[in-house]
Amino acid sequence: MTWLKNIGAVGVGAAALMTGGAARMAISQASGGDPVTAQEIVGTSRTAYAALSSYSDSGTAVSEFAGQKNTLTFNIRLQRPNHYRIDWTQGTESKGVIWCDGSGDYFLATTAGQQENAKPQRMQNMKHAFAQAAGLSFSCASTISRLFFDQGLGDLFTAPVASGLCPLQKEKDGNVGDVSCYVVSGVMDSSKQPEKGKPGTAFTMLWIGKKDFLIHQSRMKYVEKLDSSAATSEEAIDEAIKKALETQNKPATPQAIAAMRPQMEAIMKRVQTTLKSGFESGVVITQTHENIVVN
Repeated sequence: MTWLKNIGAVGVGAAALMTGGAARMAISQASGGDPVTAQEIVGTSRTAYAALSSYSDSGTAVSEFAGQKNTLTFNIRLQRPNHYRIDWTQGTESKGVIWCDGSGDYFLATTAGQQENAKPQRMQNMKHAFAQAAGLSFSCASTISRLFFDQGLGDLFTAPVASGLCPLQKEKDGNVGDVSCYVVSGVMDSSKQPEKGKPGTAFTMLWIGKKDFLIHQSRMKYVEKLDSSAATSEEAIDEAIKKALETQNKPATPQAIAAMRPQMEAIMKRVQTTLKSGFESGVVITQTHENIVVN
C-alpha cells in the first residue's frame, strides 16, 4: 500500500512542473523563434494543451522500486468539456479503467479471476477519479489528463513549484523515438511543507516535442525518508502476529504470540531492510506516450 501511495505521489510530478511555467506563448512559433528557457518551454506546452479540443495516445509506463521493474500499457482518450476514457493493463494480472460518458465519473480495477464479478464504482467527480487511479496505473491515468483538463493538484506539489521553490532547468535536447524534444527538469523537496506529507525529494524530467509542445515522455523519481521505528515496534510486531494467527485459524493466545515473536521479528527486519533499500533508491516511473492524435 505504501508503494502504491508513493507511485501516486510521484505521478503528480509532470503536472506540477507544468504549473511552474508561465501559461503564455512566450515566443511565437510563427516567427521562427525558439523558446530558450525551461519556463518558456513549459509555458508554451501548457498553452498547447489548453488549445486542444481532444487528445488520444497509447503507450507504456514502467515503475522501478527496490530492484523490481513492472510495466503496463495504457490508452488515453480525452475530449472537452469532460469526456474521457483511460485504461491500463499490467500483464494478465491487473486491469483498470476510468471514464466519463457525460452521465458520471467511474472507476473499475480488476485482478486475475475477478473480471466477471467486478462492478464499477461511481466517483464524486473527475478529479477524484484521476486520484483513485493514479497509483494503480503508475500515474498514466493522471499525468496527461490533469494537464488537458487543467486539474488542480493540491498544495503539496503545486504551491512549491508556482512559488519558485522548484526551479526549472533546461537539459540537453533529446529524442523520443523519432520525435525531437526539449528536455526540462525540476527538483522539489517536500520537507518544505512538512505538514503536508512525509519528507522526501521529487525529481521530474519531461521530454516536450519541439513541434507540438506536448509531453512525449516523463520520468519521475520520488525518494522518501523512511521511518522504520514504528513498523518494528513491539506493538506492530504483535499486531502482525495476531493477523498471521487469524489467517491460520489459530487463537491469538499469549503463548502463541510469544512462540511466534522471534520468527515475526526476523521477517519484519528483512522487510524493513528491503523497504529501506527501495526508498533510498527511490520509486521511478517512466511514461512514454506514442500515437498521439489531437483535435
